Amino acid sequence: MEPLILIGFMGTGKTTLGKYLSKHNQLSYIDLDAYIVQQENQSIPDIFKQIGEAGFRELEYKYLKECINHYNIISTGGGIIEGDQTFDFLKLQRRVIWLDCDLNIVYNRIKNDSNRPNANNKSLFELKSLYSSRVSRYNEIAFIKLNSSKSLHSLQCEIMEEVVCE
Repeated sequence: MEPLILIGFMGTGKTTLGKYLSKHNQLSYIDLDAYIVQQENQSIPDIFKQIGEAGFRELEYKYLKECINHYNIISTGGGIIEGDQTFDFLKLQRRVIWLDCDLNIVYNRIKNDSNRPNANNKSLFELKSLYSSRVSRYNEIAFIKLNSSKSLHSLQCEIMEEVVCE
């Protein structure tokens, strides 16, 4: 089975939904950011400090390729579409699911999260600018787009309906 790959802006619920889908469907799951932290033995902010965003994007690509054949569900970091190699690789995947929701909800979820180097100490306006710069890339590779302000159960139903019907 090709994996379900959850993409979308930070704070849209990719990790939460990934864990939910895994638990309720007996599917294997990995959070790519957590996997990178584990493999590199350092936090994402530390990786950013040490090798910059470009270096982090290379690690993201490397570990996504590693995980793609081993897990049924993969939740990615919000900026996974920033690296051209990864973006081109994701274009070839059939089950990319874009989670999206109102940016005010996202902002309230992530505004004080020091583990997100691209969000830390940013205003709502700055986050909207970052989101706007990413939207077309999410849209280009998504198989389906879901509003993640819905319940986890209804998101699961939408996904299963799409996957079964493909």
